[in-house]
Amino acid sequence: MEKKYASGKGKIKAFFKKNVYYIIMGVCILAIAAMVTVAVVASNNQDGPTDPVINDQQPDDNKPTENPDDNKPTENPDDNKPTENPDPIVFGMPVASADIIKDYAMDSLVFSQTLQQYQVHNGIDFGGEEGTAVLAVYDGTVADVTYDVLNGHVVKIDHGDGLVSYYGSLAEPTLKKGDVIKKGATIGTMSTSATSEMADGAHVHFAVYLNGNVVSPYDYLPVGDK
Repeated sequence: MEKKYASGKGKIKAFFKKNVYYIIMGVCILAIAAMVTVAVVASNNQDGPTDPVINDQQPDDNKPTENPDDNKPTENPDDNKPTENPDPIVFGMPVASADIIKDYAMDSLVFSQTLQQYQVHNGIDFGGEEGTAVLAVYDGTVADVTYDVLNGHVVKIDHGDGLVSYYGSLAEPTLKKGDVIKKGATIGTMSTSATSEMADGAHVHFAVYLNGNVVSPYDYLPVGDK
């Protein structure tokens, strides 16, 4: 047994002696390859992976900064204030002394002494002595001056916004269309020129129209129910 072991050991020594040059060369080559490999790996770890540069600007660099309030409509502090109604128009009286001989009645019938029949009455008849002054109830412009047998001499005054006051059964007035009138100015005098109401004596037939429709004079006069 000992002899076989010694013989094997001698063969190994002989192999190394014979091939020592090649062994040293192989070890050197392996060492060099290992060093190169370590250097490459170390270099890659230091620099990190190189990515292709697509755009060195961030996509949002040129995008304007948006303020969420920029697109909100500008609020006017007065927008939310409740709409204030203008002061209501209050007429003066068409005569200095109010003596009503026939009242406004569009929802009921009143008897006409002249025509001897019941009918509606679209205004208020203020009676008095012939020649009593009739007054403009509010500032405005004379819209029309007319005459017909049934209504007599008529003056209409436009107060704006579709509001018109009507004065019938006047003596012939001196006003003309387009005249500017102030509240309380004399526009004519009472008479019996309206033959459809002649039996009522001298008076002024006062009516009010809004946008062409007759309305109650009491909506504007300082007397009666509002």
